[in-house]
Amino acid sequence: MDKKQIVKQVSQIKSKEDLLKKKKKKKFIKKKKKKNFFLIPLNCIKRDELEEMGFDASKFHPFTIRHLNYYCNPNNVFHRYRQFHIKKKSGGTRVITAPRNRSFMMMLQAVNEILKALYSPSDYAMGFTEGRSVVTNATIHKGQNYVFNIDLKDFFPSVEQFRVWKRIQLKPFNFPKQIANIVAGLCFMRQVRNVIDETKEHDNDKKFKYVLPQGSPVSPIITNMVCDTLDRRLAGLARRFGLHYSRYADDITFSSMHYVYAPNGKFHTELYRLITEQGFIINEDKTRLQKLGSRQEVTGIIISQKLNVTKKYVRDIRNILYIWDRYGYTTAISKFLPKYKAAKGHVKKGNPDLQNVIDGKLMYLKMVKGDEDSVYVKLYTKFQELVNRDSSSDKTNSYGITYIESLPFLKFEKDKNTIITIHHKDCNKRYATFKIGETTQIASINKSVTPDDEQQKEKLAISYCRDSKGERFWLIHLVDKMTEFKPKPVDIDELNNDLDLLLSI
Repeated sequence: MDKKQIVKQVSQIKSKEDLLKKKKKKKFIKKKKKKNFFLIPLNCIKRDELEEMGFDASKFHPFTIRHLNYYCNPNNVFHRYRQFHIKKKSGGTRVITAPRNRSFMMMLQAVNEILKALYSPSDYAMGFTEGRSVVTNATIHKGQNYVFNIDLKDFFPSVEQFRVWKRIQLKPFNFPKQIANIVAGLCFMRQVRNVIDETKEHDNDKKFKYVLPQGSPVSPIITNMVCDTLDRRLAGLARRFGLHYSRYADDITFSSMHYVYAPNGKFHTELYRLITEQGFIINEDKTRLQKLGSRQEVTGIIISQKLNVTKKYVRDIRNILYIWDRYGYTTAISKFLPKYKAAKGHVKKGNPDLQNVIDGKLMYLKMVKGDEDSVYVKLYTKFQELVNRDSSSDKTNSYGITYIESLPFLKFEKDKNTIITIHHKDCNKRYATFKIGETTQIASINKSVTPDDEQQKEKLAISYCRDSKGERFWLIHLVDKMTEFKPKPVDIDELNNDLDLLLSI
């Protein structure tokens, strides 16, 4: 379903049954007496999503009124949301609340598509908006003498259900009250109040409040909807004082060539009043004024006279490419993986593909600095050179498996400071495990390796491989099947120049 179709169909919704509307398709009734559902709009969106994922549409299981009635009740807590904690860069933890099961997730994704079709965020909202990004946000404040950043505390949980219930009954949504109840019920979670509110009429309302979960697919667009008034008023404040204004989620930025940011000044007082009136609290620990001449940063991007990333960001890419080039892909993995797990392991599960991570970092670098930037061009060229080297035809067998890098068993254990252990399961199934840092890796074992060979490590090798679908895996095989990576001869002067360059960036 495209945007126009969603808008047309949603405009006809008058009841919750209409969200799951069904009609009979005559030819199916005559032939097979089966119902073919044209479900508007939740089920249509769900079906389209499943088809895009490659699933058989004939096996499509639509949402029912029973599903909707259950999931739209925030007091049905068990099958709705689950909570976990992730570490913040600044210290402490952040509570993430995500849908507990796939069915509920898909229903929320469908609601998100409906809201996106109906609503366009304000011109000042840079986050969670098509065509805008951290780069768009940073560009607004480039080259200013003063950049003033504030952060809204507990942004998502600060948005309570009644605000959204009221908002979606207004333009551009114009939802009937019954539909507003359904949508607001789906999108919010129950949370215990710290203090009992005796002004509430019902016991549940006294004990609980219903807040926006951080981790739901529909929460980002809802924050923009709720912040429409805040954006309008803060933009008016900015015009009054001759400032630039933008908001990226809970990150608010003002900038100017002149100084108006005195702690007890008119701008500061009015800013706090407007934010408080909208139900938000400023995080004082993240409030900062950045002056021209120092490093000015907006949503992670250095803005001064031109947009840039931090030196550390470039240095990290350069270092990992250097290790990959000089010492091989598996060594690069062993150096990269522990650091990645320490920084991102609480957010992203599983073992990342180093090549994909570097590719993503280069795409971000391109977005910020441009595709003609000399630093980007040099790093991207080096990256492609290494990818092509490790994907050469002489490393690919007739089954389409590419041996990216191979090392003798004993050398691998020594170089990576690890021990490879072979395990036997029922029905003669075998696999091996070893650790890179604190992360356990699993390796397959080639059929040509006999139980006797397992006891003679000098006869074995381990390879990092890629199959015809691009999937990467570890493989243990006989050493005579090894395609050994041979690095280029090292020129001492060239090496010293490279190291000097690495340290200077």
